[in-house]
Amino acid sequence: MMNPRFPTMIVLALFAVLLAARQGVAGWSEEAATANASLSKGRVSEALSSYKTILTTTQTGKSGSAELWYDRGLAEIKSGDGVAASLSFRRALVLDPTLLPARRELSDDLANLGVHEPGGGSVARGLSMLHPEQIILGGSILGWIGVLLLVVLVMTGPRRKVPIALALTLAILGHGASVFGTMIDPRRIAVKEAVITAKEEQILRSTPADSGSSTGTLPPGSLITILSRNGAWWYVSGGPVPGAIKGWIPSNAVTPLLPPLSKGS
Repeated sequence: MMNPRFPTMIVLALFAVLLAARQGVAGWSEEAATANASLSKGRVSEALSSYKTILTTTQTGKSGSAELWYDRGLAEIKSGDGVAASLSFRRALVLDPTLLPARRELSDDLANLGVHEPGGGSVARGLSMLHPEQIILGGSILGWIGVLLLVVLVMTGPRRKVPIALALTLAILGHGASVFGTMIDPRRIAVKEAVITAKEEQILRSTPADSGSSTGTLPPGSLITILSRNGAWWYVSGGPVPGAIKGWIPSNAVTPLLPPLSKGS
């Protein structure tokens, strides 16, 4: 026989988990507010240090960190580090492609760095009026509503063609929207992308060695696509025209656009 206290214990355990989660969110939210206050008062180094600390938490890396990456980018701009800011703004847009202030700041930052990209790379390809996750969730809900309606119509009463056709259409459109949201999610593309975070212009080599001949150069802040890896060297493509410049670059000169974001950088 089930212990009569068991259901109560489950409820209490769930309540404790939810309370801990809320406290965790409140904790980093308070830290973010403090960092924002420091930034508004001109204490840039203090604010930047706080943003870096917050972005090392696992919980922050999983949710709600697009704004923090954006704020970190603003702090890096004010500290004079436009290269680091380009990475932060891009990470913000990967997490939330609808964050238009980050898009504007990235555009201005790239212009100052002398970086020219077709449409801003993956962040622009995923840009839409709705967040991809909203499209995925909304499409899934509509799709499953259509499926359930279809099952009910088929299993009960006379099979009327028009309602069945409408339910089938709803199911197809809903799941189609969900697939579309997945396809435009910037994270799907960003897995293979990185940003040149070295302070100097980088020479791409024909072979994975310093002695390799030059195949072109890319300025700091440039977005590149990782084609393959060979130890300390990565074979990449980039440039104003997609894939125009290809070559090997030292891996320590670039930072992946989509690392485990909970670790920060």
